[in-house]
Amino acid sequence: MDSPTTRSSPGSSPRFASALVVANPIAGKGRGEAAARDLAAGLERLGTRVDLRLTAGAGDAKRWATERPGDVDLAVSIGGDGTLRELLDGLTNSGGGDLPVATLPMGTANVLALDFRLPRHVPGLLEVIEAGHTRLLDLAEVRSGESGPSMTSFLAIGIGLDANVVHRLDAARTGTITKLSYVPHVLSEVRSYRPAVLRVAVDGEPLEGTFGQVIVSNMIHYGGFLKLDPETRSDDGRWELYLWRDASRRALAASTLRGTLGRIPGGACQRLHARQVSVSSESPVPYHVDGDPGGMTPLALRLTGRRQAILAPK
Repeated sequence: MDSPTTRSSPGSSPRFASALVVANPIAGKGRGEAAARDLAAGLERLGTRVDLRLTAGAGDAKRWATERPGDVDLAVSIGGDGTLRELLDGLTNSGGGDLPVATLPMGTANVLALDFRLPRHVPGLLEVIEAGHTRLLDLAEVRSGESGPSMTSFLAIGIGLDANVVHRLDAARTGTITKLSYVPHVLSEVRSYRPAVLRVAVDGEPLEGTFGQVIVSNMIHYGGFLKLDPETRSDDGRWELYLWRDASRRALAASTLRGTLGRIPGGACQRLHARQVSVSSESPVPYHVDGDPGGMTPLALRLTGRRQAILAPK
């Protein structure tokens, strides 16, 4: 069993009195449950009471965050970005926005871990929790149309080829996935790909013309391997909007190469800043939210004004 490398001084009060730990047991190729139990044991050695919950399906993390006991002063997510998004969704919907959140990244892309340089092992996370340093994360609300159900987003949404791949994979998946799981779906999508025709409004003002690919992001990294604008800040009260008028296979391939070797924007991609973004199309087009299937256009994204504290290395 892993042990923390730092401990509270004898007789001192723990930094956090009570923690809700939510874990996807099959994350990390089945290592999620073992990591969760190691973390719970480490927190208890530091004097923190732990309520450990293992997810069995979609919605569990959100429900447990919503129904958490009133004395919980720390929430922990173990799993991928989807587990963390559900946890944040539950905290947002239940007035738990002041709770600091820690996360052990064990998913496929782990985008937040790349941007915040989060530890990927239990002893490192225990050190981060005990140190108590936080970074702030602007949260957004995403919904289909004006009256559809809302989802919390903390990473990015995409409409175009990337979202088509996410929906293809989700329809075909039967268990855990890896980055290699995306390859056949990317190849299938590229073969049959036709750019969408999207209309975009930014902060209430429609943009001229149409676009074939749209990404709205609060992160530097995208999809686990692309780099967007390295000057992006997660707490500046705005997200970055990346737009492709030319979303042909050639243009997107060039942007992928640019993002792999350097940075996006550039080439066929332009970038704006936004607090609200709406995207519509003549026929419904799928979009993803933080790498998971979202819904179909039209969609509306708005920053909520809430900044989530994430425990992270200083």
